[in-house]
Amino acid sequence: MSRNRLQTLVFTLLLAVVVRYYRRRERTIRESLTLSQQWAARDGGHTPEAVSATDSTALERAGSLLNARPEEVPDRVEALDGTVRELRSALEKSRANWADRWWDARTAEPLATDRPHVTIVQLPDGSLDDAEAIAKRALDDPLGVTIVTALAEGALAVAVGPDLDDQRADEIAREVATEAGGGAGGGPEFATGGGEADRLAEAAREVRDRLHTEAGFDV
Repeated sequence: MSRNRLQTLVFTLLLAVVVRYYRRRERTIRESLTLSQQWAARDGGHTPEAVSATDSTALERAGSLLNARPEEVPDRVEALDGTVRELRSALEKSRANWADRWWDARTAEPLATDRPHVTIVQLPDGSLDDAEAIAKRALDDPLGVTIVTALAEGALAVAVGPDLDDQRADEIAREVATEAGGGAGGGPEFATGGGEADRLAEAAREVRDRLHTEAGFDV
């Protein structure tokens, strides 16, 4: 395995780890916020019947998630919204940072910019946002087609370099998505879509092989 490909693989895996960490933190805080709001609503006298029937359990669960005593839970509710926003901001910064690192690794060795080429990036735990971040970074590759699959959400993003006049991102994305039982849309240089997660990776490889066989793309 070349140094270029090894670095690309390492940074892609690191991106997946960072995104998973922030996504878990956000999910935990959102769950805490929901349970805390349920308790606060009950305390205000306008809780739905389903909530009032389980208010004690909800309060205990929220307290456990927040590492707080039951009587402290209502005071934490307002702070949670800000924490979620901060996590989202941190996640976006981390995602952009790792997309940059991926591109740095991808270009650590000179690309064959004089020939069209196609690259597949597979993110087993990635989301559409993750795929978009990497695909948008790959727009700097003038003769490259980059197909990014995010299998956790059954999503994909495609970038086509500005010098590839005979290829369109929306058509490539639609071809991959259709093979995976989904759909896609976008423009000539950038497109997104989705399909069945367990079929996306193979569909992307089939399109890559077609570009290699029929259009002479390097792989």
